[in-house]
Amino acid sequence: MGYRLIALDVDGTIRSGSNPIAARTRSAIDAAREAGAVVTLATGRAYRSAIVNSAALDIDVPISTSQGAYIADPISGEVFRHCPLTGEMALGTLNRLEERIDSINSDTQVVAYYPGIMYVNRMSEWAESYGKRTEIEVKLVSDLREVAGEGLTRIVAVGDDADIEVLEREIKPELSMDALVMRSLPYFCEILHPRGGKEDALSWMCERFGIARSDTVAFGNGYNDVQMLEWAGLGIAVGDAVSEALAAADSVAPPFKEHGVAQVLEELLDKGLIG
Repeated sequence: MGYRLIALDVDGTIRSGSNPIAARTRSAIDAAREAGAVVTLATGRAYRSAIVNSAALDIDVPISTSQGAYIADPISGEVFRHCPLTGEMALGTLNRLEERIDSINSDTQVVAYYPGIMYVNRMSEWAESYGKRTEIEVKLVSDLREVAGEGLTRIVAVGDDADIEVLEREIKPELSMDALVMRSLPYFCEILHPRGGKEDALSWMCERFGIARSDTVAFGNGYNDVQMLEWAGLGIAVGDAVSEALAAADSVAPPFKEHGVAQVLEELLDKGLIG
């Protein structure tokens, strides 16, 4: 027996904004599936944005989106697992973010995600562009506290890299007992339900498909992939990943531009270690 579950981060791991999923990567994923492995996505993208990539890879099993807080069928849309913030979590998060952002005199914007919707309290150029690019509805509200009880999937602070780094460092100790706090991108600080991480989603996947944790392979490159890489039976960071992901991984693949994921899958297949 070999690795039976393969989880793929998307951005910076199998594609980038200017580089779609390569034919070599698709071919390696097809071969892994043919060998008997379940191949899925484990991405920070919202569901509607993620399914573009699952379709490109012909994935027909549940995919993990919004870090790990939302798992759904990429074809039917059936939701299998959603770990939203409680109203209390959301209100506490919004209040603390407001205090911290004011204290560092930052222009950071806070937005709140509900499946298919991004709530904003001001319609910025970034919000408009993000909505169009990800095909998510952007709704303007006077105060995000108005939707705190809606079952928000996550709350995100968006701003300059330096401001977000400071914000994450200051707010994490205050919220970590009640929520999952992570800097998914240099300019994104996300707050989710404590069980909303990628590793939690993979645990659910293993239970659904009857696969042992030791038989999982996870690929990633970002801050939000660290816990997943540590959790997986084989955690693999692409060569140009952030230092935290590289340190957490069991192995390092060649860089994204060298089709690192494909190279590793091809090697595992050649050794008969998949399926």
